[in-house]
Amino acid sequence: MEILKRIVVYFLVFILTVLSGPVTQQDPVCDFPKAAVEAKELLLTYIPSDGSKLTLTSMQGLLANISDRNILFRIDGYEKWLPYTQAKLVTSQPDGSPWDFKSLLNEFAPLFDGYILCDDGSAAIALSIAKQKNSIVVLPEFEEAAQAAGLKMTIDVRGWTDLKLRSSPEFRKLNRKVAFEQPASYAPWLLDYAVMCGAYIWYDPDATRLEHTNAYRFLDDNALVFGWNPDIGEYNPVLSLSRLNACMVPADWAMNLSVLSGFKYNEIKQKTAAGSELKGRTVCLLMSDGDNLQWFISNYGDTSHYGSPVRGSFPFAWGVPAGAADVAAPLAERYYSQMTENDSFVLSLSGLGYTYPSKWTSRKALTGMAQTLGQKMRLLDAHELLVLDDGGFESKSTDILLRQTQANGIFYIDFHDYSGLNGQIRFVDGKPIVSAKYKLWNNLPGGSPDEIASAINALPTDTKDPDSYAFIIVHAWSGMNENGEFVDGADTMKAVERLVSKLDADTSVVSPDQFMQKISDNLG
Repeated sequence: MEILKRIVVYFLVFILTVLSGPVTQQDPVCDFPKAAVEAKELLLTYIPSDGSKLTLTSMQGLLANISDRNILFRIDGYEKWLPYTQAKLVTSQPDGSPWDFKSLLNEFAPLFDGYILCDDGSAAIALSIAKQKNSIVVLPEFEEAAQAAGLKMTIDVRGWTDLKLRSSPEFRKLNRKVAFEQPASYAPWLLDYAVMCGAYIWYDPDATRLEHTNAYRFLDDNALVFGWNPDIGEYNPVLSLSRLNACMVPADWAMNLSVLSGFKYNEIKQKTAAGSELKGRTVCLLMSDGDNLQWFISNYGDTSHYGSPVRGSFPFAWGVPAGAADVAAPLAERYYSQMTENDSFVLSLSGLGYTYPSKWTSRKALTGMAQTLGQKMRLLDAHELLVLDDGGFESKSTDILLRQTQANGIFYIDFHDYSGLNGQIRFVDGKPIVSAKYKLWNNLPGGSPDEIASAINALPTDTKDPDSYAFIIVHAWSGMNENGEFVDGADTMKAVERLVSKLDADTSVVSPDQFMQKISDNLG
């Protein structure tokens, strides 16, 4: 009976999607939405433990478009990026008491047209339509507080299902360039940004690949879907969006994006060391998961990664999300300003978000996405691109990315085995596409620092031999513990340091720019 019910719902959703209008608009290019107003004053608050967090989430998202005063949910490390904004942090009310739900509600209520009443089951629907109603989202137990602040109910969506939303006029007004895959219970993480965008919020932990595809079929080509769905894995959601000519932006635990997206980005050039003549075998190391927005915002600077005391003691490459300058400008400026000459940033991953370019069905859409990607690379002064695909090393789609982005080269890893192509290299218009030769990854054969160093030391030293070049992808979630053991979740940069220390003297560890240039000079 349950299977039959899901089949019926699937076809109803498909029919409603078709009836809701054309799938593709004339403009095939998408970009990262930004707040309409840059915040000049931030009112610091803590995440409530009750349902009032839904109200504050919707409030933060709405304020990003209408006010230069906004709410900042307290997260670790915010003090470090605050100097890269023009905002003034306000930690208390004029009378000295802290900002809480009721004080924030009373402070900002006059800016809204009312409130949307919902229950737990319809919270995602209420958040989806909050922008078009200019109304905050309220659960029944907080309705009295909303009314006391002078607000009236705009619409009651209690009992609404996703199917009812899709058949409503409100659905046709939702943003077709972005959507969000996130449970409403995660608020305030990410969902403030969904409210700011006026975007569809959906999450089904049991969705099949067809159901996942059907949920987003209404989106335009080149759409961005923010969030993550660990319940149905990594491969299927990304594949379904790729076939819809869309990208997924992992960001389920990103916070304050509506506020962060309002800050301007002051372009900073990378501090790369001057090139020198390199002999012998050549190695380039690149950290994985650089596209992960929540990690970029909250944990990228921890002592196991970018905040490591060993960073800068050897050349190393870091991933930077394509949308970093748009949705997290203060963080991008902070990381770039702290670079050493041994640090480099490579644009990550595969496009404006995580996607499999070889699975796209529209060459026009892919070309449009690649052109926007090229703009992001210039903005972030990134000269190389990391591509994760499923069998796309020889694909023309990879060629399109390389030609349209003006990248010096592409670092390629394949989904089913990051280093499965064993360092193969091919050229497009004289530019190299280099597959990973090794992966520094715990619990995988040959993936430890000592094993990889030993393998590299056995490579030929002739620069005209393709086997003398090694791109190593470093798994961000593997590292060395205090006992010197290579395990999950330990100090990643300590593991890299050990690997580098084991390399022979006739091995050069270089930046991505030097790596691609040397390959072009000697093999192209």
